Amino acid sequence: MRLLRYWKIVLGLVLVFGAGTVSGIVGTHYFIKRGIERALNFEHWKAGVMNVLQSKLNLTSQQHEKIEELLDQHGREIHGTFSRTFNDCGHILVQLQRQIDQELTPQQRAIHEQMKQQFRAELKKKFNFDLPEE
Repeated sequence: MRLLRYWKIVLGLVLVFGAGTVSGIVGTHYFIKRGIERALNFEHWKAGVMNVLQSKLNLTSQQHEKIEELLDQHGREIHGTFSRTFNDCGHILVQLQRQIDQELTPQQRAIHEQMKQQFRAELKKKFNFDLPEE
């Protein structure tokens, strides 16, 4: 009977901890998603690297110029390698989806088809990437 006297306090604590958990999950999801999107955006890569190097190393103008040149050269290589890797992963995903389809019933395949379309739309929206056709 004594516990029932404190139900408001218990309920309040549960609500506070629940709200903290939900906000933590949402915040973490947002920051991870944002970080991945920024990491995949090569348009601003060089400027970001130069800002970090300049702020931490206090580069001279001559060093700044040389390092910018190096980033131009190697940035294209990195971007090309990343694009090929992303493309290779896309082919593997499509192959995997095909193999999964073979194990499913017709009803499950219909649901899986919708899931694949949603996945393709998300990739296009978030990363401007199209999976290869099946």
